[in-house]
Amino acid sequence: MAVILTVERKTTKARVFLALVYAALSLGGITMVWPFLVMFASSLTGPYDYTRFSPVVRALWDRNDRFMRYVATCYPRFPSEAYPDAPAYWGSWITVARDRAGSQAFAAAQLKGLDEPQTAARWQRMAADYAAFNQGYDIRNSVCSFDARDVAGFVRRYYEEKVRAGDPSADARRSAAERRQAALDRLNREWRIRYNTFFGIRMMAQQRAPLHHAGWDYPEGDAKMEVYQAFKRAYRERVFTPGTMARDCPMTRTVPYESRPLWSAYLRRAADRVAPAEAAVWGALYPLPPDAPASVRQVWERFVREAYPRRLLRVRVTPELQRAYQAHVQRTCKTFETYVRLMYGSGKPCPHTAFPEIVLPAYENSTLWRNFIPQVPLENLAVQSAEQEWQAFLLKAYGSVEGINRAYGWSLARIEEARFPIREAMAVTFARRGWPDFGAGMLANYRLVGEYLFLRGRAFGNTLLLVVLSVLATLTVNPLAAYALSRFGLRVAEKILLFLLATMAFPAAVTAIPGFLLIRDLGLLNTFAALVLPTLASGMSIFILKGFFDGLPRELYEAAAIDGAKEWQILFRITLPMTTPILAVNALSAFVFAYNSWEWALLVCQKQSHWTLAVWMYQMSQQLGDQPWAVMAGFVLVSLPTAAVFIACQKIILRGIVLPSMK
Repeated sequence: MAVILTVERKTTKARVFLALVYAALSLGGITMVWPFLVMFASSLTGPYDYTRFSPVVRALWDRNDRFMRYVATCYPRFPSEAYPDAPAYWGSWITVARDRAGSQAFAAAQLKGLDEPQTAARWQRMAADYAAFNQGYDIRNSVCSFDARDVAGFVRRYYEEKVRAGDPSADARRSAAERRQAALDRLNREWRIRYNTFFGIRMMAQQRAPLHHAGWDYPEGDAKMEVYQAFKRAYRERVFTPGTMARDCPMTRTVPYESRPLWSAYLRRAADRVAPAEAAVWGALYPLPPDAPASVRQVWERFVREAYPRRLLRVRVTPELQRAYQAHVQRTCKTFETYVRLMYGSGKPCPHTAFPEIVLPAYENSTLWRNFIPQVPLENLAVQSAEQEWQAFLLKAYGSVEGINRAYGWSLARIEEARFPIREAMAVTFARRGWPDFGAGMLANYRLVGEYLFLRGRAFGNTLLLVVLSVLATLTVNPLAAYALSRFGLRVAEKILLFLLATMAFPAAVTAIPGFLLIRDLGLLNTFAALVLPTLASGMSIFILKGFFDGLPRELYEAAAIDGAKEWQILFRITLPMTTPILAVNALSAFVFAYNSWEWALLVCQKQSHWTLAVWMYQMSQQLGDQPWAVMAGFVLVSLPTAAVFIACQKIILRGIVLPSMK
């Protein structure tokens, strides 16, 4: 019966009441949908726009926001060196994203030149030159702002190729899982560390290598660093964006290491010798030109000999330096045997037999050589840098500073002012690859989640098997127990019901310890039985089913008995068909519990081969906590089966809720 009669619905009070009801229902619907929209939109974001927690991705329609998001993919922090005109307080991408007005104005200014034909032509020429230079530059003196989502897949493929090259015939007989495991074993042997999965590899230590440190150099024979160099090269060669050419993507995540910021910072710190205004002028030039003031030249000499990375220095050897180096080695090592152990260890033969035979090399990756550099006069040191090679590249291409100015629209007074056209290359690349890279970036989270969840042993199969067994157990044990309590009038029925209700009074955390001890004593740890047995019976389901069975007409049972029906026929042909909605609700509850439960599964199954998607999702949220956007994508994926089941079964659920109240 309707609450409001049809004739009353036209009154003002009824209309106001109905409007309030619909408004409350709409508000309730929004509060349910809004969190999912925020989660879904967050799964399509990255380090730039994740913290907005918006139900939509603004970059879908905002070109400026899409450009800022693209810049964020190339740098872990805002590159103030490349964009000195940006606000000084911009540091992390969270700060930049929150400054919506500032980021909009900044992006518009950076992209303005693309709308002017002459400026766009110059930018394209600059971007092409930069791409050609970067492709041929020394990869060891390059830095890479890689996407952490690409690390695991690249390292896995890298070692799978090594395993395949070592024994192609054996590799052909391996399955995909066996090939991954063989690659992981090879990695653990070479890295002398134990990884259970490729997803535990971060490459953060290699990325943060102190290239600016005077005494640091690449460690010899470091397998991790060799893989990282290949990783940087893969980014430079656009392995992760197949189908792109250098002309389409002049800006890559792997860029030359710049020494100019190091010199500029060192010069600013020498405030006692150089005025701030003078430091600003000469700090913008690299290398320091010969006509610099004497005070600045003195700072430059100290910078080169004491603070400049010695891996980028080369010695012009003279007889005097040769003898000085031999004395330095003898003074440091004391004995020749100590020198042999320090330089060659126990596995390599030493080509010398005494200190006078030692030769000073132009470059050597050794502590002895690096410690000798402060004793070398400046005129005997050759400074190498990416800036110098870029300047030589420009002079070779355009002949002179004037030619460079005409081609690039610059106004250089000297070649030392030439900078890398990072901003122009970034804008040109965005104009050509903005939408494809944006789409790939949105889907990258789901690609990572797919590899993490569905390529981990038998996670999907385990989950499917657990759900099926749990639902079957729920539809078997609970109806039988409830039917027996309702049909046979047991004397202890009330006590049994009280016991069933008592099981609902304790939270799962309280029953976890005795449950674990029971499973352990039964010898069922690390088995599917440990996952399924606790779901066989549910006190709540038995209590509800028993009440529903009690409400069925007794005449049905009497008529069936008169017709000669057996008890099992009464149960399966009369009782259960009439309780389909309730059974469906119980089955859905069992499905949700089995699908989402990870605490119990993690407690009783330590073997990863028995883990379900829920357990792997929990592991992913812990292991990839520094990539919350990827974790959000995982939450979206694992919630889809539950949402699909509820949407498909919503009529059955409604009947299961309404019928008990109407019986």
